[in-house]
Amino acid sequence: MVDLLALDRAAVEINLALYDNLAPDDFDRTTPCAGWTVRDLLRHQVESSLDFVAGAHRTTPRPFDEDDLVAEFHRAAAEVADAFGAAGMLDREADFPGLTAMPGNRLVAAHFVDNLVHSWDLRRALGVDATLDEDLAGPAYRMALKYPYTPEVRGPGAFFAHPVPVLDTAPLTDRLVGLLGRDPS
Repeated sequence: MVDLLALDRAAVEINLALYDNLAPDDFDRTTPCAGWTVRDLLRHQVESSLDFVAGAHRTTPRPFDEDDLVAEFHRAAAEVADAFGAAGMLDREADFPGLTAMPGNRLVAAHFVDNLVHSWDLRRALGVDATLDEDLAGPAYRMALKYPYTPEVRGPGAFFAHPVPVLDTAPLTDRLVGLLGRDPS
């Protein structure tokens, strides 16, 4: 059985380590996310994490300080870990903005996939090896294969762009990011 909480924490930790080591100039680098800089990606990850916390608690997201996004991402990551680790969270119903109610385990899985793929975005922006650990990419790929092809989930203004064609023989990282609308090349 897959330990969703461990997978999610591992993906978040990758991002935390990358953000903790940014130089001031790195925030203005472009990412594979159309029109986003590293700063925009970090802002998105803070906002998204707070949306996941609110979904777990079935409340509204808290505001955050845009002037210290790295510290806010650390706080949001701790809040996500607490919310997801609450007794019964994986089995009870949760919410996520823009989607219908879902089981808590699906909410955690979505957070995991989102964070793992954003670590690829960030690595690409920083010009470092973006190959994802197969122990993380494998489960993320299997989870992402189940994402529906609805306008809320895929396409312009949705959570993910339409998939980019990638060969079945391509590395797992390329197949995962392609499935979620990123061009691995």
